[in-house]
Amino acid sequence: MDGHQDPGDGSDSGMKPVSKAHRKSSRSSRNLSPGRRNSSDVIQDTRRRLDLPELLERVSGFASSRPGKELQSRMVPTTSMEQARSLLEETEELRIRMAAGFQLQVKGIVDLRSVLSADSVIKKGVLDGTILIAVWTVLDRSRRLKVSLPADESPRLTERSARLTDLPELRQSLETSLDVTGEILDGASDALARLRQESQDISKKIRSWLEDNSDRSPWKKALQENVITPRHGRLCWAVRAECRNLVRGVVHGESSSGQTLFIEPESVVRLGDQAQRVKDAEIQEIRRILAELTRQVHLRRELILQLWTQLVELDAAQARARFADAFGCIAPELEEGRLIELKGARHPLLMWRERGQHDNRSVDLERARQAVVPLDIKLAPSCYQVVVTGPNTGGKTLVLKTVGLLSLMVACGIPVPAEPGTRIPIFEKILADIGDEQSLQQDLSTFSSHVTVVSEILQTCSSKSLVLLDELGSGTDPQEGAPLAEAVLDKLYERGTLTVVTTHLGRLKEYAYRRRKCENASMEFDPLLLAPTFRLLIGLPGRSNALVIAERIGMPVDVVDRARERSQEDSAIDSELIDAMQRSQKDLERRIREAEKHLELAKKHQEEAARQEDEANQIRSAIEYEFERAEEDRVATVVKKIGKALDQIGDLTGERAQALLQAREVLQHSLGETRLSQKRLDTARGLRKGDPVFVPRLQQVCEVRKINKEKQRLVVDLNGVSTEVTFSDISWVLPPPGFQAWWSCEEGQ
Repeated sequence: MDGHQDPGDGSDSGMKPVSKAHRKSSRSSRNLSPGRRNSSDVIQDTRRRLDLPELLERVSGFASSRPGKELQSRMVPTTSMEQARSLLEETEELRIRMAAGFQLQVKGIVDLRSVLSADSVIKKGVLDGTILIAVWTVLDRSRRLKVSLPADESPRLTERSARLTDLPELRQSLETSLDVTGEILDGASDALARLRQESQDISKKIRSWLEDNSDRSPWKKALQENVITPRHGRLCWAVRAECRNLVRGVVHGESSSGQTLFIEPESVVRLGDQAQRVKDAEIQEIRRILAELTRQVHLRRELILQLWTQLVELDAAQARARFADAFGCIAPELEEGRLIELKGARHPLLMWRERGQHDNRSVDLERARQAVVPLDIKLAPSCYQVVVTGPNTGGKTLVLKTVGLLSLMVACGIPVPAEPGTRIPIFEKILADIGDEQSLQQDLSTFSSHVTVVSEILQTCSSKSLVLLDELGSGTDPQEGAPLAEAVLDKLYERGTLTVVTTHLGRLKEYAYRRRKCENASMEFDPLLLAPTFRLLIGLPGRSNALVIAERIGMPVDVVDRARERSQEDSAIDSELIDAMQRSQKDLERRIREAEKHLELAKKHQEEAARQEDEANQIRSAIEYEFERAEEDRVATVVKKIGKALDQIGDLTGERAQALLQAREVLQHSLGETRLSQKRLDTARGLRKGDPVFVPRLQQVCEVRKINKEKQRLVVDLNGVSTEVTFSDISWVLPPPGFQAWWSCEEGQ
């Protein structure tokens, strides 16, 4: 019932029967709940159920500035893959730089939006020194970071630095006009320096007169003690009230007891008036300086706010990087599709509670990791739904919260506590019904509350959503709750919505087997220890293990047996079959682990064999090179001997001289026709700029810089020095490992 009488239902009051159309309209109006919320409210409730606000608050504690903390604590998960990737990459770049000693130096940044917004400019007028020095801090930090952020290995931070514009004139004006507390410096203007000097000179004169005359009669016995006291900007004597007539001058106040009067002697009143006039002029000059600085700031207000935003966003990124370091987080791979693969994932808030420290940043990481059982789960893109079953307190709800919270963390650019290889997509919406959301104000039962939330989820979700449902169909008669749960899953299945659901209903285990894109999963339970292991097993349904526990703690055997028989009659899946499947699953997992070990060992053997084969090939090539060089040496020796013999013939003329010349040319040509010379030439012609080449006479592998094929010359980089070598100087093979120890080369010597 809707809680009020339908005006159309008036048969007992003598009213005319309502029409069929009116009754249909009335039913439709009742179906539309007057308290139905929009999708943003449903999404906000999900984030609260998944503890995202608490997680963001913990992360924000690692920021250095208050605006950075506020920005991080209010962070909204993005639905853009590119934005999430940018946030994660910037966080990781900053994390790496900080590990190497980089300091962001944004401490001291205050909120400038409240004083530099368009409305505030009109209301506040002239800015005081504390605000102006806060502006200078933003300009100074921006200038420093613009220089220190860029790096080849940090493209995101380099992009960020490009947005940090320096304002040297304004920055220098503020720097020369204000000290670190916001007080105006003497150098702010020549007039201010002159007025302050004049004020000091007059004050010295007044103080000197008061000190010199305090011991003179009749004033000596009238003074309370030899103390000069400032009152209302004037220097005074402390005079006993009963001796008032002994000191002529202006009374500027009295003590709380009334026994002491503070009197400015008549002799210094004129100097005091002069000092006051100079002080008033100084105040006016300070106001003028502040007004001028304020004008300069207002002219660049939008740019200053942009710089402030950049610094605050960097501080938020710093908070994420520090949190990731403290909890051993990694930046997961972002999936374009819907594949979720968590490896060694832990719930960050459970780790926080087990961190073993009391302040907001110190974490005993090893203790936290040991206290929280890691979660491994893989939801393939082809899988639409996973039905998780198992005993109470077995960790089913924790699976939902871990999957949901880590997905939200990634969408906020926060690395997650998991192992490398973790992959998480960016969802359009993440929706969850976890925990008891019973509302006493709406007079809803637990079941009604869950139905309301699930109904809102069905109206909000799409194929790009992640839906997490805890104990679906519970809180009512299982004979009605199970069909309702199946209908909900059918609706989500038809939309292609990725869904993870926990349940105790046996019918839903069978449901998962009837759907091609639906899988069973269970929380492992140790029947010997009567305790859950908190490990998730994909592919198998679980049991509540109530009968096992009852039997172990002393329930009569006949009672347990009778309950087991009735349970098997009511259950859709035989519990003994589930046990057998679980044993098979464990055996399969063991075999898979063994196979993975053998595969890893085989890969190592394959890599070692490939390395040895490569080394053998290099040695074989080197030996072949040595043989060919020896052959070339023999040819060169023979040519040299023949050349000497020809030289002994002496000078010839005519045909004999021509024949001798041809013989010398043939001998010289034979040196360039050896196999080694041809291979050198072929190798040189195939080289490109940047290729490595071995020069035996230098005993170095060098990088090619220039190639001149016409002159058959190369320019190579020899330890940073450009060196020219000929084609005949190079080897057609690279040296084998350890060549320095055994490859003795005398070429070119």
